[in-house]
Amino acid sequence: MFRRIIIISSVIALICFTLVGCAVDDAAQKKRAQALETLGMSLVKKGDLRGGLRELLRALELNPENPDLNHELALVYRELGQYQLSLEHFKKAVSLRPGFSEAWNNMGTVYLVLQKWDLAISSFEKALEEITYGTPETAYNNIGLAFYNKGEYEKAIENYNRALKVFPAYTICLRNLGLAYEAVDQKDSAIQAYKKAISLDPQYAAAHFDLGRLYLDVGKKVEAAEQLMLAIEIDPDGIIATESRKLLRTIRH
Repeated sequence: MFRRIIIISSVIALICFTLVGCAVDDAAQKKRAQALETLGMSLVKKGDLRGGLRELLRALELNPENPDLNHELALVYRELGQYQLSLEHFKKAVSLRPGFSEAWNNMGTVYLVLQKWDLAISSFEKALEEITYGTPETAYNNIGLAFYNKGEYEKAIENYNRALKVFPAYTICLRNLGLAYEAVDQKDSAIQAYKKAISLDPQYAAAHFDLGRLYLDVGKKVEAAEQLMLAIEIDPDGIIATESRKLLRTIRH
């Protein structure tokens, strides 16, 4: 009987030792994964996407159930144009953390690129379900983009305005709102949206171009030329300047 108690005690001690050893190994593994993740993200921030990807994948081998790590990998794959791999890791991230609003929103941007508008809208709406989401205006703006591309302009306008209610100085959204107003032939409203964007960011070349283009459309050639020249001055070597010069030539001739 005494011998049996000793054997049982030894087995319990061995199990405890094994569990402690496993816990130590697991902690060390996660610490190593975190170091690789930090290195990977540092490389990504420096512009070395592929180098960063290699380190992040090494980290994932050590800690595959980390939602943040899966999210970071998804973002890198998105930047590299590997959209299916990006979606796989976004989906993994939200499966591990269902209220991961940033991941839902970023997954939606991949669906936008792939022109899968309804899946994009669904993803952005999931992002908005989490009350603690810090930038809901981003998701609303993205929903607007999806509806705009579907040709549902009124719904686009509705969601752009929701974004602007949260963040009135959202200049990109103001430009998007202007484009949507143009699509429903509300040119005065479009002009006001572009002017508001420019008042908030005078160096916003695209808004100057759109305002100039629209002024030309409604016959205000002097105002159009002024805005187009400002667009060229702000972005002299970009595509905005190229398109602005084309429109200026039509005014001068």
